[in-house]
Amino acid sequence: MSLTRRTFSALSLGALFAPAAARAQSFEGSPTIVELFTSQGCSSCPPADALMLELAKQRDMIPLTYPVEIWDYLGWKDTLAKPAFTRRQRAYAAMVAGKRVYTPQTIVNGTAHCVGSDIKAIGRLKASTTKPTGSGLAVEKAGDGWNATAFVPEAALQRARLMLLPITSRQIVQIGRGENSGRTITYGNVVRDLIDLGPVGGPERKVSIARKDIAIDNADGFALLIQIGSVEAPASVLAGALIGPDGIRA
Repeated sequence: MSLTRRTFSALSLGALFAPAAARAQSFEGSPTIVELFTSQGCSSCPPADALMLELAKQRDMIPLTYPVEIWDYLGWKDTLAKPAFTRRQRAYAAMVAGKRVYTPQTIVNGTAHCVGSDIKAIGRLKASTTKPTGSGLAVEKAGDGWNATAFVPEAALQRARLMLLPITSRQIVQIGRGENSGRTITYGNVVRDLIDLGPVGGPERKVSIARKDIAIDNADGFALLIQIGSVEAPASVLAGALIGPDGIRA
């Protein structure tokens, strides 16, 4: 059964990362969430893909790459794309992008969009989409697992949900046909699934996450998001944390 269809009342986490990352870290007023929708069949996407690798080096950014299917008909089927990612892009388009679906398209903090290769536009949106105070994530290593605590203000309790996104921190793809035929592209923080952990439900919610729960398509880490709305209608991201091969990153 796909993890996206499981009910998560609680998750448990196996040992995944180095002991050096075993301290708790709290993300009050957390990093900027940059979600890139890209395609291996899009000739204008490689600069945006490369930019995500650079953003991943910044502690105050959480870049997430979603390969989508929208250009598969042009002669090359994206090897990393999933229908759930295409649906998420279309949902964002309906909510914040005036129904515009294009690649490379970036959504910043769930509330604004720009061309994914435009670093200046991303910087402007980072400054103009500041998340409200009172939300945050604390993540800690606990025995052979990881525990997370989500905090949200009372005003957001009824709409805030916790999302788990297994990721592959770096993926190299050789493209054989289409607009990028012959190119080898490196992708960063590639999302491999969208797992709805359900409502935060109170001022504080604790979850644990097991390695088996994120062991999807060579994932070597995961992101956690507190997001207003739903999978079908995503809106503002209140907080986020990223756990990769080198531990907690933000």
